[in-house]
Amino acid sequence: MKVLFVCTGNTCRSPMAQAVLQKRLDDRDDTSTQVDSAGIFCGYGQPMSVNTAKIIEDMGVFFTHSSQPVTPKLIEETDLIITMTREHKNILSAFVPPQKLYCIDDITHEGDISDPYGKDYDAYQAVRVQLENSMDKIEELIRSISAANTSENAAEKHDE
Repeated sequence: MKVLFVCTGNTCRSPMAQAVLQKRLDDRDDTSTQVDSAGIFCGYGQPMSVNTAKIIEDMGVFFTHSSQPVTPKLIEETDLIITMTREHKNILSAFVPPQKLYCIDDITHEGDISDPYGKDYDAYQAVRVQLENSMDKIEELIRSISAANTSENAAEKHDE
């Protein structure tokens, strides 16, 4: 199972979401889910924002990150794409099959994840809390999609 978090520039929210989920998976030694992040309006190679890096380090998660845009290859390789806002989802809906595209509000019913870019550390901390509070429901969706994919694969093998 591969999950892709998407925001605007891939330097704040989506790498933080990636880190929050990755930490939960690592804490359980769960290697069945791969997590990545990308941006809708970004290029390759930008580092995470300073405050995002600090938040992630404070969580005890250490990984290197450089921005990447959403590409057709990433879309094809990904089982679940979660955007930080409904606007991001609307933009991607022209390119992504609807069964694999969700905005975070579709999952949590608690609204979009606001962009902390250019704000103080407390704004980034608020995003971290929002993301952490969303992860139980996100992981529930991941399990549901994984189970459906497993059932589909088993049915395809049975038909062969």
